[in-house]
Formats: sequence, C-alpha cells, structure tokens
Amino acid sequence: MRVVPRTWDNETWVCSVRGHVVPAARVARLRPDDAALGVEVQDGRLCRCLRCDLWVRTAPPAPGEVTSDVVPPVAELPRPRRGAELEDAIITRLIACERALHCLLFTVAAIVLVVVDTELGGLRRTATDLSASLQGMIDNSGRGGSHAWLVRHLDDVGSWHLDLIRVLLVVALAYAVLEGLEAWGLWHERRWAEYLTVVATAGFLPLELHELTERVTVLRVVFLVLNLAVLVWLVWAKHLFGLRGGRRSEPTGPDWDELLSAPAPTPEEARC
Repeated sequence: MRVVPRTWDNETWVCSVRGHVVPAARVARLRPDDAALGVEVQDGRLCRCLRCDLWVRTAPPAPGEVTSDVVPPVAELPRPRRGAELEDAIITRLIACERALHCLLFTVAAIVLVVVDTELGGLRRTATDLSASLQGMIDNSGRGGSHAWLVRHLDDVGSWHLDLIRVLLVVALAYAVLEGLEAWGLWHERRWAEYLTVVATAGFLPLELHELTERVTVLRVVFLVLNLAVLVWLVWAKHLFGLRGGRRSEPTGPDWDELLSAPAPTPEEARC
C-alpha cells in the first residue's frame, strides 16, 4: 500500500521535509575508511544521506558545528527508517491524524453540550446553531455511522432535557478520549494503539453499515471504504493477532553493514 505515486521515493520526500541524515558533514576530518559516508572534494565534501542515499555537497563544518573528530562506528550512527519500515510509519501517522480530527470534532461537541447544559441565555441559541453544523461534519467524517446515536441527537439540541444533555456529554467525552488515545498511540507507534484502533473500528462497522441502509451518501461510502482499508492494513501490515507470524515477523530495517559498504562516488560523479 503506497501513499505516494510510484515515481516518488518516500525517503526522498521525507528528506525534503525533515532534512538529510548526513553524519559525515559534521565531523572534523574524514578518513579513507569513511569513503562510504563522505569524501573530501576540492570545494568541500560529498556526504551520503543515510535515509535517501543521496550524496550531498556540503562545506567543511565550522568549529562550533563539529560533533566529533571522526565519523563514529557503524553501531553509533543514526539509522533512519527506509523502505517498508518507513512506508509503514507514514501510513500509521496518517491514520493517527485522521483519528485526531475525530477527537477534535467530538471535543467540540462536548464543549457545545456544556454550553447548552449551563443554559446561558443567548449562548444556548448559538450552541444550537453550532450543533447543527457540527452534526453535519461528524455525520460525514467517516465516524458518523459509528456514533449514530450521538449524531442523531445533535440536530435537535434545543429540545433536549437536562438528563439527555448530560448523557450525551458523557458519550461525546468518551468518544473524544477514545479517538484521542488512538491518535496519540498511533503517532507514537504503540502496539496497544494498533489493537485499540482495530477493535474500535471493527466494533463500529456494523453500525456504519446499518446507517448506510437508511441513507446512502457518497461521503459515507468513501469513509466506510477507508475504515475498512485501515482495519485490513493494520491487521495485515502490523501482523496483529499473530497473523503472518506475529510481531516477530514484522519487516526489519536494512542491513547497515552491507548498506554502508557501497562505494564512494567517482571523481566524475563528485564534479556533478
């Protein structure tokens, strides 16, 4: 499952955002043994990025920029993620962002319910208008079907009784906490968050399907497909529930000893 066109390299665009990982650019001197990571050239250095493998032309570091006298041993070098490992991390964080959006929506819903509960004169009418708008956003966010009971009540907030308002407040807070936990855990790549997301998504799918039988919209169908894709990808790619050999069978990073044995650029390449 790719998140960018096949003509793009994840390593390249991640480096364009986060910067290259070039340990040879910040050492006082380069030795012949460091040729796989950096070489001296006439007008500076050519230093290899450990993420995207690009040879970057840099100037010799200023005294205050030097991190060590020579390039550290292979075991002490930074090891940025590459290949399938990097792809998995990108997709996981995209899912985390989607869950964070849901957390924000339900947090706003909870705030609206608190305002309604206080019955502060004109604020109640404002809260009613905001609830009507929020209902539409949640209903089409891909989680509306999952939280159908809450969504169904957001459009008639002005007629609620106090007890119903407080029950809905608790529900909105519970959903916000659940989505927030999923978002935080996925962003930090916690194993428990992957299981939590799978269980929560699978548990709400029957409700989403039921909502589709009552009213079909393009956004509901799109987000249902996305939720199914998230569910299948997490279980398959993350080897959850012992699938495909379990966690011990997850892809590992590259063989750095072999990777760093690549030859240095030729003089012709260095002049490019």
